[in-house]
Amino acid sequence: MGALAKKIMGWFPCVRNGVASAAFGHDDDDDDDDEEDRISALPDDLLRIIISLLPVKDAARTATLASRWRHLWRSTPLLLNDKDLLPSEVTRVLADHPGPFSTVEIIRCRFASHERALAEWARLLASKGVQDLVLANGIDQLTVDDRVRPPVDILRCASLQRLFLGFCTFPDTAGLPRGADIFPHLHDLVMCMITISDWDLDYILACCPVLNQFAFGHNTLPNLLHLRGKKQLQCVTLWNSTAEEVAVVDAPLLERLFLLVEPCGCDGSTVMLKIASAPTLRVLGYLEPRFHRLQIGENVIKPGTMPSPATVVPGIKILAFKVNFGVLQEVEMLVTFLRCFPNIETLHIESLTEPTGRNHAEFWQEITTVECIKSHVKKMVVHEYRGDQSELEFLKFIFTSAQELRTLYALADDETFTTLAKTTDMTSKLGTLSLLAWRRDCKVMLLGPNSRNELTIQKASDLTVDDPFHW
Repeated sequence: MGALAKKIMGWFPCVRNGVASAAFGHDDDDDDDDEEDRISALPDDLLRIIISLLPVKDAARTATLASRWRHLWRSTPLLLNDKDLLPSEVTRVLADHPGPFSTVEIIRCRFASHERALAEWARLLASKGVQDLVLANGIDQLTVDDRVRPPVDILRCASLQRLFLGFCTFPDTAGLPRGADIFPHLHDLVMCMITISDWDLDYILACCPVLNQFAFGHNTLPNLLHLRGKKQLQCVTLWNSTAEEVAVVDAPLLERLFLLVEPCGCDGSTVMLKIASAPTLRVLGYLEPRFHRLQIGENVIKPGTMPSPATVVPGIKILAFKVNFGVLQEVEMLVTFLRCFPNIETLHIESLTEPTGRNHAEFWQEITTVECIKSHVKKMVVHEYRGDQSELEFLKFIFTSAQELRTLYALADDETFTTLAKTTDMTSKLGTLSLLAWRRDCKVMLLGPNSRNELTIQKASDLTVDDPFHW
């Protein structure tokens, strides 16, 4: 094999498989140094694929191997990750490559220490057509530096299709032009540990006419998050964030609204969720009756609100709650909220229950019909099941009312499962659940912590995952 082929094979061993192996004229049993070098005979498109999979330093060095290779790196869309690169090397790569930039990930540089280089990078990214950009202020520090803002030129990258910003303060957009031509192609937007004002969030959303997925993680949201005029928005994920109000004003294609949102203030503060127009919304959660309020159209849902055409969202099929069954106010609002979603097929409830000595059995016995429970719920999952009597009273209500229920999973917390697992009898392992008279056509399973997968912001935002709350 020729020296050129050997060097590429050393960088990229998997090229020995398939079509490239044949092109090299390589036989695993023949290591003749004088064998004809046939790698340069490969089509340009195949060589560009090989180059694109090399570390960026090695990819750039291919231009020095032979005249046949000189133009290939520069004509291959750039993939750059700043791992093991000095800031000066990042600058050199961005300056030397003519573009377009397929994917650029700058996540290890501390912005405050490299402001001049960061400004140059932003200018080059904007001028050379970056498509996917990950820009985080020293991702290993895991804190927001309120003093640092990315250069405003980041907002001039009109070619962007996907953007991740993290661990900094959003650029100041005051005085900047806004409109659909700012980010005409941006369909995925993720912001993690970002400080952002109402004005700046409204700006970025207004400038993304084809935005399909929006994720906001570990942030203090502006007081008001309004989703309006987003004709192609399908998924919104608000992950471990705080806000006063989240409003779906006009989102005709929104399919999923994933919420892990707490109030901004201290005890007594609430988060208002408003749903005005979301005709295709089918996945919603987590609703937390302890501090979430709900408004549908012009109607604020209060304890005891009965369903009517003006107080229901009929399209929801998968719904998730977090509730403490030992607190009467929470179970009252749980029932009220359930009545607002009459067509639920899968119900997830994460139990926040702590022993209070109150099981509210009388409340559950007096509940009148809840349409979704009676006629539609086929699958129910109780997460963090503790075997508390208050949880059992709720499950008695479910099994008494749910005519279509076919599967119930109780996912025990670590302590509960360890206690129940000390016995070998399956009935005993079901703990207090075994006291219920099971419907013969309903499968009931108690599962331990090892059966669960960690819920992540990526899973919550992945529309190929039908049920993001599934363990």
